[in-house]
Amino acid sequence: MFKRVGWGLLILVLSVLSLGYIFRMPITLHFVAPPLHQAGVELHCLDWSLTTNLDLHVQRACIGYQGQLLELADITANTQNITVNRANLILVNHDSSTEPSVAKKLALALPQARPLLHLKRLVITQSQLKKPLIISINEPMLNEFVVTGDVKAEVDVKNTKLAGNIELDERLLSTFKAATVNSIAGLNLTSQHRFVFDGIALDIDTQLGADFTYAINTCSMTIKSSGKVSSHYNLNSKTLTLDAQQLATTLNGKNECLQSLGGVIDDDDAQQQFVTRQIPLNWRLVLPSKIIVQDTQLTLDQLTLQAGSQLLMNVKQLAVDIKNPLETLLAQFALSFSSDDIALLDIAASVVSSDIDGNYQLKVATLPDFIDVDAQHISAQGHFSINSILAAQPALELSAQLALGQLKVHDIGIDNYQATFKAKLQSNQYLTASLSSQIDTVNMGSIKLSQLTNQLTAAGSLSAGELFFDLTSETKLAKLQTEELRLNDIRISSTGLQSRALQVSHHIYVEGIELVAMHNITSTAHPFEVIISEQLVTKLNPLLHQFVPLATLTDGKVSGRIAGDINLQQADLSLQVVGVSGLYTDYLAKHFNTQFIGRYDSGQLNVVPSTFELNELRAGAVVKQLTGFWQVRANELAVTELTGKVMAGHFLLDKYRLTEEPQQALVTFDNIDASKVITLDAKSGISLTGNVAGHLPVYFTKAGIEVKGGQLVNQGAAKLLITDNAAFNSVKAQQQELGPILGLLENLDIQSIKSSINLKPDGWMTLGVNLQGYNQQQAQQVNFNYNHEENVFTLLRALRLSDEITQKVEQEYSTKGSNND
Repeated sequence: MFKRVGWGLLILVLSVLSLGYIFRMPITLHFVAPPLHQAGVELHCLDWSLTTNLDLHVQRACIGYQGQLLELADITANTQNITVNRANLILVNHDSSTEPSVAKKLALALPQARPLLHLKRLVITQSQLKKPLIISINEPMLNEFVVTGDVKAEVDVKNTKLAGNIELDERLLSTFKAATVNSIAGLNLTSQHRFVFDGIALDIDTQLGADFTYAINTCSMTIKSSGKVSSHYNLNSKTLTLDAQQLATTLNGKNECLQSLGGVIDDDDAQQQFVTRQIPLNWRLVLPSKIIVQDTQLTLDQLTLQAGSQLLMNVKQLAVDIKNPLETLLAQFALSFSSDDIALLDIAASVVSSDIDGNYQLKVATLPDFIDVDAQHISAQGHFSINSILAAQPALELSAQLALGQLKVHDIGIDNYQATFKAKLQSNQYLTASLSSQIDTVNMGSIKLSQLTNQLTAAGSLSAGELFFDLTSETKLAKLQTEELRLNDIRISSTGLQSRALQVSHHIYVEGIELVAMHNITSTAHPFEVIISEQLVTKLNPLLHQFVPLATLTDGKVSGRIAGDINLQQADLSLQVVGVSGLYTDYLAKHFNTQFIGRYDSGQLNVVPSTFELNELRAGAVVKQLTGFWQVRANELAVTELTGKVMAGHFLLDKYRLTEEPQQALVTFDNIDASKVITLDAKSGISLTGNVAGHLPVYFTKAGIEVKGGQLVNQGAAKLLITDNAAFNSVKAQQQELGPILGLLENLDIQSIKSSINLKPDGWMTLGVNLQGYNQQQAQQVNFNYNHEENVFTLLRALRLSDEITQKVEQEYSTKGSNND
């Protein structure tokens, strides 16, 4: 009975075991899956069996964790080893949890004894990988793992930390899709990474050796980095700290890179050579000992970029949010550059978010050859600031102190130029700018300017719509000098408006002379207008003395207007001269009046016939009430119908042109008081009464003035008296036989006077005189022929220097000139 029961129980157990083995899959999933599910692990498939050696053999197991899928196949497990022949790991990107997790120190409950793990082939697939990674994992000793294949690593697992090292090279990087074929092709990378992880902190010591060569056409550049980098990352604070001070990074370029700039700069070889001289080929980057990245915030104490002794750039106290770098950047920048062409370029700036504030300094001995300007000793320094640089309408400020030793542009030379420039652009796009300039000397051909100062201001809005700028300028010039002219104390006050055209008005003061000028500048025209307000002509004396030193204006007023277009070289002008008096050596002119209208066109001046009058002219003989017409044709001045009173009679000059070409004029006169002609020589003892008339053909040549064939005749009766004339008495004494005949002339009633007049250019005048008359005392008819020769120029000069005229001239100048200057 007992034996039968024992066999029954045995059969029952075997039946249960057989049924359990047969239904092992659903039973295992039923009991194992729920606990794994509570841990976040999904067991999707499981197929296992026992070998003849009672080893556990898993044909297939599928495990999912947070979207990641691990498929294991052909697993053999016993008390010594767990061997996985094949495994596939599919990694899926997913959004990180919005709820922060708190990391804890590792406290692994590692068994003292367990089977060793051997994973012969693990295939890792991820969307960012161009091809799957294939690795093998072996555990030669308990909790010590060796990874081989596409990734090489060693990992030592302890209860409180993970430690090990991993090797990375360019082949591993090439598996990522983000790495382009061209970039990886030029990269050589070797790196050893020693890491320690305690559950919260990850420390990595990296020994890096990398060089990367990149080529564009013939330009080849190589970047090399070698050295040690230490990093520390805290999972709770999400803070990464790097020490890269021992990492040396260099960039080296080839000369071909500089030569390739010719295609983007200019075809000018000189310009290409200048630019290439300023670009270093070898650069060195020095990273700081402390770089901190916390979440998205990056900070570092100092970064240095150096190119030999030519360039040095420092970035200090940098802090930035990586997600919004331009809006959150805080840093101090300093740049220093020098070369054979640029003596010094210094820029120092601080950046606060989108605001930049800094200073700069530039020194250049001379401008490069490709600039068609010869400038020496150039320097500039100043301050700049930009507020809200990312805004659609940033606010800007700029100031500059400019200095220039010498400048030559074509025939313009400038010595010692100094200026102060300030500009401010507000956020509403309203711009204000000012430029204060000072120049010692300016040479423009034969023109020289000395001590030139200018204050220029501009203000206007750059907002949408038509631009309007208000301009003001104050210019002072100590001296303007040419070969013919010298002006002192010049001041110009200008105001203008820049819109579609530039409209400017100038108030000009030149040695007391006041002018008002207005002009417009457009793309097609440059109209202008100059107004000469009524002012005393005595203000023109400093200018007049430079052309005619012996001339002086003593009285009178002048006013006028000039209007035209500079581009067209055309102008209409009108001038009014009232009551002008002046002195030239011992010539005196009084009360000259004229008003004229003219036009200047393409280098030629034309003035319509205009009347003029001169109240009095003292030139030895006193000429009064001069009137006539004057005009200008093609720059040639002509006087016509010149009339006046002289010696109680009238004269008329038909025409005279102010030219060096030979010309002829005719002077006619009538009712000339003969007594006044004779009394020109007050000591002669000869008096003549009556009137005379005549004409003088006057020839103007390069040799001077000539009169040929002039005639003089009497108008009505005349009388000749000779008393105490030394020359006449001497002739009578020497030629006593002529005494009775000559005596007839001492008291002669003249019936007719006929005289021929000829004048040489040297002033010698020859008179051929025929007198016909009657001597009542001797009751004798007289017919007398007489030739006389005298230098008219000498006579007129003697008359001008007589006491009477000299006193009047001096009185005129002393009263009028002193009162009006």
